[in-house]
Order: sequence, then structure tokens, then C-alpha cells
Amino acid sequence: MGRWRGRRLAGLALAAFLAVAGVGAIAMASDRGPGWIVVRDSGGVELARASLPPSAEFSMRYRNSVYRSFAEERFRVTDDHLEIVELRAQELAVLEEYYTAVGAVENPASSLRWRITVDRPPVALPLRVQATALGERTLVTADAEIALWRLVAGRDDTVVVLTIEGRGEQ
Repeated sequence: MGRWRGRRLAGLALAAFLAVAGVGAIAMASDRGPGWIVVRDSGGVELARASLPPSAEFSMRYRNSVYRSFAEERFRVTDDHLEIVELRAQELAVLEEYYTAVGAVENPASSLRWRITVDRPPVALPLRVQATALGERTLVTADAEIALWRLVAGRDDTVVVLTIEGRGEQ
């Protein structure tokens, strides 16, 4: 009888271990997610981070310095690059002048009423951008808007560096 009790306890201990290990694995998998967009100053100090949505897409909105209207570049993260997938602007002239966009489509219901899909070579990460009050550059994700220009307000160096972290890590 004592011999069976030991086996039964060992079996229960093994079952408990497997259950805890399974819950831990599920928790780790859900923590991984699609990763983070991390914003640093040019010296490498982290200023902000936002979760990368499952679509791996985000936008950079800015005020055009010539027309003073807003435009947006939409990106998709692929490995260690960014693909520019779409451009949007309040004024068609912004797309025509700076992106030689032909075939833009109007969407009067949107504040960025002109849009065009693009086929351009991917941009290597990290992405360095100027974040000035004039340009009002803002990182836009599904759940956050980060005014990059406010993160470096009052500094001599207004460059911020965007990287992607934690994407696909085990």
C-alpha cells in the first residue's frame, strides 16, 4: 500500500509541475507580443516606448514646413527595416511636391484627405528623425500618440532614434 501512495504522490507532483509549466509558457508567449517601438535621444537614452500592434504598422505624423499642413507616413516593420506603405496629407500638393505621388485618392471624410500607397525600398532601422516644434513630428500607434518634439523640447539636439525591440524574441 505504501508503495502505491508514493507513486500516486509522484504522479500528482508531476501533474502539478506540468500544469504550472504550461501556465508559465502561455504567460511568456503572451508577454512577447509583436514588440515595442522605442524612442531614444541621439545619446541612446530612452525617452518613450509604445507597443507595436499585431499588424506591425505605425505612423509618423508631421506638419509640412512649406504648406504648414499635416501629413503622415505609414510604416510596416519587416525584420530590421521599415516599409513605407502609405502616405497621407491634408493637401494634395504635399504628396505631389515631396513624394512625386501620382494617383492619389481623395477621402473627404478624413482630416488627412489625400492618400496614396507607395512602393519604395525599405528604410533600414534604426530610424533617425528630427523632432522640432515646427514639424510637430508625432509617433502614432493603435493605442498611443507620442509627440516626439515635446520629448526633446528645450534641447540643442532634436534628433530622436526609433528602434524596434522585443519583436519575435523567444
